Amino acid sequence: MLQLPILASSVVSLYFLELTNIFQPVHSGYSCNDRSLSLPYILPRQEVCPLPLLFSLAFAAPTVTILIGEAILYCYLSRRSSSTQTEANINAAGCNFNSYIRRALRFIGVHIFGLCVTALITDILQLSTGQHTPYWLDVCKPNLTHINMSSCDEAFILEDICSGPDVGLINAGRKSFPSQHATLAAFAAVYISMYFNTVLTDSAKLLKPLLVFSFVMLAILAGLTRIIQFRNHPVDVYCGWLLGAAIAVYLVKIRFSVLREYT
Repeated sequence: MLQLPILASSVVSLYFLELTNIFQPVHSGYSCNDRSLSLPYILPRQEVCPLPLLFSLAFAAPTVTILIGEAILYCYLSRRSSSTQTEANINAAGCNFNSYIRRALRFIGVHIFGLCVTALITDILQLSTGQHTPYWLDVCKPNLTHINMSSCDEAFILEDICSGPDVGLINAGRKSFPSQHATLAAFAAVYISMYFNTVLTDSAKLLKPLLVFSFVMLAILAGLTRIIQFRNHPVDVYCGWLLGAAIAVYLVKIRFSVLREYT
């Protein structure tokens, strides 16, 4: 029960960080002739991995996989078991679903909590660093007349002189490090991979690596699309992968030991 208030507070914090303008990113300096910040802005409808697809990859796919995997595993074990049950059970088609519901909710609960923590840490880092995206100059459109300059030669801008019409895009352009797509996708891939490696037996010699590599490759592709479409710098994606993977390992192995009962 202690985790529920923590999860609720994480969701509330994400709401204020993601959907409101209460917390603004740091205004870091930049050069208006920096080629790494002069790439074009890709419209959301042209993104290869938009936010709905990211949420499907990071949340829906692992959740459905865990539900199916736990249902198959515990249905198989309950059919094999001939011992008398000592606790109330939920039976359907000859399968005992009491432990299935408990374990599935536990795995999915830690997964959701980990996604919230990962997103929260990512937002805090993005706001505190103020790293500009590769399309920054395209959406900011700095007006040099505000600082009495006529050209970008040797100009390092610290003031807020953006003249772009979309304030939301300007704020998003200051939140590049680390890549949220990379952190969330990496967390989901590492978490579900550790689940597969622990739950699946050695008899599934081909199924286990197939499932693991599938989720890992999806996480890699989700991060690479951010580089290809100029949403993040390569270092933003690489650090996002490391951060998401580290959070997954910490929550599973150290903090919650959610898979210990299978080892």
